[in-house]
This record gives sequence, structure tokens and C-alpha cells, in this order.
Amino acid sequence: MIMNMFRITKAYENDATEIFRIEGQVSDENMAEWIQEIEVIKQSNGRAIILDLAHVWFISAKAVQALMGILSEHCYVNNCGMEVRNVFHVSGMSERMLG
Repeated sequence: MIMNMFRITKAYENDATEIFRIEGQVSDENMAEWIQEIEVIKQSNGRAIILDLAHVWFISAKAVQALMGILSEHCYVNNCGMEVRNVFHVSGMSERMLG
């Protein structure tokens, strides 16, 4: 049985920006935990939020839509692998990708 798991850790913080590293996979099966964690990140008090997705090997389209629905204003993603990048493109979130 494959575990559908992800981990989010804060990698950097200053007065204007918070960077979070996300690792693992975000699938429809762990959507409730994903939304709960994103709601916690939302408490950034107006800072820009950058999600480092270098260690994410799968993210579902529903997870991307939930992410951008909750953090749409100040959220950007960085270091996406090609498969993850494609999910963001297909979901219409290309403008939120930094690199």
C-alpha cells in the first residue's frame, strides 16, 4: 500500500516573505489534511508566501485549485518538477510560478 503523504516545513521567514518547503505527494486522498495545512499557512499576516515544491513528486489538480482558492493573493510556487509544473499550467495557475 502506498502512503499518500506530504510534509510542510517553514524554510525561511522575514518581514515580507515566508518560504515553505513541501515534500512528498498531495493527492485527492489527503485533501482534507492539505486544506487544513494551507489554512494554517494563510495566517502569514499579509506576507508573500512562496512554496518550494522541489521535493513534490505529485500534486493533484484539485490540490492546486484548493491551494490557489485559499492563498490566491500572495502565494507563489517555485522549483517545480516538470510533472508538477504541468498540473499548475493545466489548472490555469502559470502566473503564480516563479521558476
